Amino acid sequence: MTELSMTDVRRETEARLGAVERVWGPRSLRAEGGAGDGRRQIDLRGLGELAVTVEPDQFLDLGEAFWRGEAMSFTAPSTSARAESWGRRWLGGLLTTCGLTAVGRAEPADGGMHGRAHLVPALVTRSEGRWNGDSYELEVAGSMREAGIFEQNLQVTRSITARHGESRVRVNDVVRNDGFAEVPLKLLYHINLGWPVVDEGARVRASTAPAWEAVLAAPTPLEPEKVDALVAAAGDDGYAEAVVEAAGTRVTVRYRVAELPLLTVWRSAAAGSYALGIEPGTCWPSHADGPDSGKAGRMLAPGEEIVTDLEIVFEASPPA
Repeated sequence: MTELSMTDVRRETEARLGAVERVWGPRSLRAEGGAGDGRRQIDLRGLGELAVTVEPDQFLDLGEAFWRGEAMSFTAPSTSARAESWGRRWLGGLLTTCGLTAVGRAEPADGGMHGRAHLVPALVTRSEGRWNGDSYELEVAGSMREAGIFEQNLQVTRSITARHGESRVRVNDVVRNDGFAEVPLKLLYHINLGWPVVDEGARVRASTAPAWEAVLAAPTPLEPEKVDALVAAAGDDGYAEAVVEAAGTRVTVRYRVAELPLLTVWRSAAAGSYALGIEPGTCWPSHADGPDSGKAGRMLAPGEEIVTDLEIVFEASPPA
């Protein structure tokens, strides 16, 4: 009998796992019961100590996220994903896309609170794991369209990528104006964190101009929310970051400033709705504490497209 000899990670792994994709690859399922009943979901597992659910029926957003067995994403008290208002249908989750025609409070004709994006189901074009050298990479991709006859016609092509063994997830969007008139693009990535990384004493800092930081307070009944409007400051690589640290955990959000020049930080210390939002975008929400000039979005010419890039990283905080 010939002894098996291998020098690369892929062959070593395949010697031990007969079907790697069934263990490490994305897994499709459908939610049953509760507020998210019937929704398509795709689980990304094995990302180091991170597990994330992708939500194809909500703009290919990111739903529940667990790191080291603890929930990291905010879980909103909600009635149903099909309820009549944003506050009753929003389930929370790690990433909610806001826009594309309204961000913040808006009239129904403009899409309502945070726009229509969260109501748009994705056409999933790829959900797979594959080897790239010695790395096993996961990708979920799809397209979404917000459009109407005699209205705007915006298409988003999204790619969500991750790598086995690494506690990070990346979201790349190509946003294109498929219409024939210039339109404002209001796009905000509502990244939502919850307890235990959000707790009394947790520290938040952001690379903005001027620099911004805060220490989170304990939950208090009926405490009003705070919505800070900030201007991102890019490093030498063109990216800005916001960092949250608490309970031995660090969460870093990195995003490219050329397309996402503004940052909103949402702090909800209300008991029962205790959350932190890190929200890079092309604009601030309409109700943010900032000038109206930052709430208009950016104009997108017919046929024009922008490419956005952001990454969410989970890691242990270094000892003090």
